Amino acid sequence: MDFVELGKVWRAVKIAVGLGGEVSYWDLHRAFGGDAVYVLEKAQELCLLKWTRVERGGRTRVVYRLTKRAIEMIDMTMDRCPVEAEVRRGRLLIRTPLGSYAVGYSPSALLSLAEKLAEACGEDRREMYDKLKKAAERAVRCARGLEKWLVQA
Repeated sequence: MDFVELGKVWRAVKIAVGLGGEVSYWDLHRAFGGDAVYVLEKAQELCLLKWTRVERGGRTRVVYRLTKRAIEMIDMTMDRCPVEAEVRRGRLLIRTPLGSYAVGYSPSALLSLAEKLAEACGEDRREMYDKLKKAAERAVRCARGLEKWLVQA
């Protein structure tokens, strides 16, 4: 097999992140089956994973560690503060990694929450506000029955 999807390579990198920065061949074999060899080769070719030995419990194991390049790519693509919203009992419920917040569906309420989240997550407040606004609009559009009208009142 000469062709490996880049999505599989990125998934292998994410598996390594989930396992603390290193992954064994067998971890990848469980995820990709027989394609694990090809995925590892492509990840090493792209300098995303590197082969190394680790001493654990008196045994030497071969693992693949994230490279500096992979860590930089993960930092660029990872959302530090993901936001989800839904309408419940006429209020907008926003879930973040820092907790859930019930806010009104108004620009001032969303801006206030955006400023607090941006400071806590280390993001730009304008980008955080845009993220909150899009999530809130999507939640209101998907609301059913009277909920849609209660939240807009």
